[in-house]
Amino acid sequence: MKTFNKIFLSLGVAASALGLSSCVNDLDLQPRDPSQTTDVSNDIDRVFADIYLNFSTYGANGNSPVGGFDGGMAAFQRAMFIAEEIPTDEACWLWDPADYGTAYNGGLFNANQGCLYGFYSRLIINITLCNQFIQNVNNGYFNLPTEQDKARAQEYVLQAKALWGACYYYMLSFYDKVPYADVNTPVGAMPEQLPRTEVYNRVVATLEDVVASFPANQKPVYGFVGLDMAESILAKIYLNAGVFTGTPAYDKCYQHSKNVIDRLGHGGYYGNGLARSYNALFGANNDQYVVGNAGNEVNEIIWTILGDNVNLTSFSGAGFLQAGWIGDNGVSETLGKPTRNEDLNGTTEETASGTIIYKYYENDADFADAEKTYNDAKEWQKIVSEVINGVAYSFDPTATGYVAQDWYNAGYGWKCMVARKSFVRKFEWDDVNMSVSKDRRVSLWQTSAHGFTAENPSLVGDDWGKNGYLCPKYSNWAYNEDGTINEALSPKAPDETGSAKGDYAAIRLAEVYLMAAEAILQGGGGSQTEALQYVNWIRERAYADAPGSTDHHWTSLNMSDLQNERCRELYQENVRRSDLIRWNLWSTGYTWEWKGGVQNGTNIPEYTKCFPIPTRVMTASSFEQTTGY
Repeated sequence: MKTFNKIFLSLGVAASALGLSSCVNDLDLQPRDPSQTTDVSNDIDRVFADIYLNFSTYGANGNSPVGGFDGGMAAFQRAMFIAEEIPTDEACWLWDPADYGTAYNGGLFNANQGCLYGFYSRLIINITLCNQFIQNVNNGYFNLPTEQDKARAQEYVLQAKALWGACYYYMLSFYDKVPYADVNTPVGAMPEQLPRTEVYNRVVATLEDVVASFPANQKPVYGFVGLDMAESILAKIYLNAGVFTGTPAYDKCYQHSKNVIDRLGHGGYYGNGLARSYNALFGANNDQYVVGNAGNEVNEIIWTILGDNVNLTSFSGAGFLQAGWIGDNGVSETLGKPTRNEDLNGTTEETASGTIIYKYYENDADFADAEKTYNDAKEWQKIVSEVINGVAYSFDPTATGYVAQDWYNAGYGWKCMVARKSFVRKFEWDDVNMSVSKDRRVSLWQTSAHGFTAENPSLVGDDWGKNGYLCPKYSNWAYNEDGTINEALSPKAPDETGSAKGDYAAIRLAEVYLMAAEAILQGGGGSQTEALQYVNWIRERAYADAPGSTDHHWTSLNMSDLQNERCRELYQENVRRSDLIRWNLWSTGYTWEWKGGVQNGTNIPEYTKCFPIPTRVMTASSFEQTTGY
């Protein structure tokens, strides 16, 4: 009988050399005793699923393979968000000042910051999982008795290579001397540290082969990756080739983007493959827009990272991008004035204090209890401040900033993040207070309309509510195609240990359109008319215009316009820091609040375009530190 150490066991050997904890307790399949071996020769599907598990969450049953570190912070999507978004003009992290504070939030990094350790560790873990799975298939460890089994294993290998390539996109984005491991790296061996250009060449060669090896028009099963994801990752790497190698590759970026567009850019409300509603892409039922979905011709979400508030919980993904922004603050559901008159139930009355609402009680005892509660309550709790999703709410006049978790169908909120004013100003507002916009991409935000300020006077968690707007884009509501809430399909709000129902959209067709448009403007091929069309399709959807409307279309397109539209469309999708670096706006040329650790912002050193390798890794290895650190 063939036996070998569970896939995470060998990672534990490599992880120990890198200063990571052993991962042998991470998954259900592996033995508790690391000296044991487990026969998984008939479990290729379950072993392969472990790779996807470690992109969605931190490990089975909430166990994290990264020792001495917050497991939620080391989940893939969240680690990438912290790396790509928090140090930029998009968002601030208000707690854990030792790790974040004015330094990390300001784009000033050091090798002892725990968040950088979690980021690096997660990439190494997922790279190792992909590599070892491919090695096991190639070495014949799995029992594959039929030709169908063998074909399925080879498609799994292609998927593992695509996921490996996605990890190396981030490695290339953050390190100039890159720890590199592929299927030729022995299990348990230290990754080889190679120059960025060499790693780039190896990664694009692998992904080119993957793209060529997938069947034409291949569609994966929901939750898995396939041809479109692999080619989109390849286009992202080519988009940043000038940063990675010094030699741009916009022509290759355009060609691979165009291939994806030709396959997916049709159908749907607008006829271009985009979902009708922006909000629906980030709701509880956004799985209907994933490539490979059944019964929907719209395939905008090319790579989805699964989440589920029952079966796949995680303090990452969509749940993280709800909870991190919101919390209950200064809001309560309006108390109805008790009445025994059934005809008054739900009706309103204008009083000297404001609008009150009546609530009918059928019997005397319930009426008496409600009347006592009503009479004992504060006056503001009886006055309707606003009706949201059909529910009347009252706002505490002594509070700063009004928000309720119920507005997002969320069962928890952390009050951890706020937006920076420079980011808020990127959007097109109808008023000087930046509270009203026709752009549907800000429809879930909390602005000055609810007492928040766009200013960022501090990076202190206790100041949440008075140091920045709240800019969530994910909610736990299910949406109809037109973006209206479908309460019947919406999941019950999770409790405080739960997570959101929806998936995290890691790559969307909208991003591919924007990559193609940028490549065209940079001379990579195509036409100006084509680039303008791609951007106008995105703007058309953002403003919920009817198909063919030109109300929000541009008549020309330049790089500055495209940069701003990309910021508006792709916020919180783990691209912002890389974008600013590619556009030479990271260190100098553009300043935002708290950049460089000072309130009004300042320039930062060029070497901050890369991350330092964590101290715990440097201590356990012979690696050379990132240039400048």
